[in-house]
Amino acid sequence: MQRRPFLVLASFFAFLIFAGLNIAAQSWLSTARLDFTENRLYTLSDGTREVAASLAEPVDLTFVFSRRLAAEYPAMRTYGARVRELLAEIAAKSGGDVRVREVDPSPFSAEEDEAIAAGLSSAPTSDGDPLYLGVIGRNSVDDEIIIPFLGPERETLLEYDLARLIAQLDDPQPPRVGVLSSLPGLQGRGMEADAYYVLREMARSFEIVPITDDFDRLPDDVDVLLLAHPPELSDAQLFQIDQFILRTGRAFFALDPASKASLATRGRLGQLRSDLAPLDESLGVRLAPEVLVDRVLALPVELIENGRRVVAPQPLFIASPPANVSDEDPITADLSRAVHFGLAGRLIAEPPFGAAVETLIASSPSAAPLEARAAAREPPPADVFADYVEYGAVQKLAVRLSGELRTAFPDGPPPADIPDDPVLAELALANAVDTPVLTVSATPAEIIFIADADLFDDGFYVNPTGDAPVADNAAFILNALDNLTGDAALAGLRSRAPSARPMSRVETMRAEARERLYAEQASLEARLAETETALADLRARGAGSDFFAGDLSADLTDAERGEIARFRTEALDIRERLRLVEGEFRADIDKLAGRLALLNIWAPPFLVLVLWVVMLQIRARRRAQT
Repeated sequence: MQRRPFLVLASFFAFLIFAGLNIAAQSWLSTARLDFTENRLYTLSDGTREVAASLAEPVDLTFVFSRRLAAEYPAMRTYGARVRELLAEIAAKSGGDVRVREVDPSPFSAEEDEAIAAGLSSAPTSDGDPLYLGVIGRNSVDDEIIIPFLGPERETLLEYDLARLIAQLDDPQPPRVGVLSSLPGLQGRGMEADAYYVLREMARSFEIVPITDDFDRLPDDVDVLLLAHPPELSDAQLFQIDQFILRTGRAFFALDPASKASLATRGRLGQLRSDLAPLDESLGVRLAPEVLVDRVLALPVELIENGRRVVAPQPLFIASPPANVSDEDPITADLSRAVHFGLAGRLIAEPPFGAAVETLIASSPSAAPLEARAAAREPPPADVFADYVEYGAVQKLAVRLSGELRTAFPDGPPPADIPDDPVLAELALANAVDTPVLTVSATPAEIIFIADADLFDDGFYVNPTGDAPVADNAAFILNALDNLTGDAALAGLRSRAPSARPMSRVETMRAEARERLYAEQASLEARLAETETALADLRARGAGSDFFAGDLSADLTDAERGEIARFRTEALDIRERLRLVEGEFRADIDKLAGRLALLNIWAPPFLVLVLWVVMLQIRARRRAQT
């Protein structure tokens, strides 16, 4: 064969082979991924893969994202791309059961009408056009569930929100959680303005069934019973809880030796302690009377000492890190941040025959006891350390009780209080007759105990400015409820690391500058107080405590005028020093930015240039040798 026709044929067959390999690779390698990100952002959790691979029927997800509008907002554009890529990864792992469609709704378009009809929310923009970033999910029987708006502040929960949406479309009926609590933030269905963050999150995944403190019978169709700092219960109510545990076997008990949240909301009328006596013996887990303090796991808090704002560890409040939680239980295995406790207690576990107790969260060996009422007064750290006597061993802050249990009422239900009203009396007797009495577990128990109810309180773990959690309190509680309701696949998805990687060096520099600013502010406040004392007679004559306003020239001596002039001079000097500190901080940031620009922008092309010169030298030497 002549050379020219051979080259033509060879090129033609090479093109066919190349095209065929691309088509085959698109089919065979469509689900292959390599994730080089530090936090494995594009690697799905086992729970998400399990949810996507176990769907009974396909689900359709419509990703509504104002892509063109978001191009003007870098943060939203980046986060929208993160959502898109995660949805694509889920679809790739579902084997075709998750079908994703993306729409970019223009104002007054059919796509925007679809988003509005579905109930999606929008974010306002500078030009007034709405920016959408939500998901509409539909299953084969036209059930529709939406995520109204995927805000960047919920990025750590992004994978969970998407997996939960898919799971709900596969099984639209949410589990029911009965909630009994004396804490105002846990009373309601999660839609109230004063509801705790965790209750609002619970409402996204579960149907909340509030239980009043005067209940005479627990709802029959509740899947899990949640007691968080419950009020004092009668024997008849305790019997109802006992029977629920034996019948259903799923419960979450948050007890407290000294509830800071209760005292903060109700003052002296607040309930200090909560427990489940006399169910303790049958359950095999009881709450010790004292508060647990821990100097190793003490949560840093902001205090005022000698007129200065300082950050110091407060052993009354415990921040239990991931190293102190179980890495084997699905509830805690994937927690990536600390769990914060306030005035927590310790659990004493002596499980009955046929049951077992697993520690989920523990203290350090340096924990110590503190009398509950003394702890409720929140003494400063120095006073806590004054009488500090360590246990010398780790203590249980949260445990799981599993296995068969026996009733705490072997002699039958306590005598019922029969109302005087004949109709109510007949209903009470009917309830007593219709309810079968259990003496042993009909269903093996799975019960979570926590020696603190304050971990529900937003003040311990939610950033007040962004309404985003800074600790894994909510993740732990919601993981536990997921696990107890049987949806264990979702238990590890609430603590994924965010994609944002803050510059730790810049944050450290900012913190150092902040401390310097606080010191200068404290100095200014001290000088203000000193001047006010020196000029008390001036205030008595009507000048007041405002030294920058009012007529201060009347009836003033030369010494008083000199004192005012000195104060004004000092105040100006301090303000100038504050500006210098801020300027130094900005200069440090600018220097760091310059070094980063040098490394990221100029260093790579310079290295390429150097490499090119070296290669030219090597080639020149080789030619000279030949």
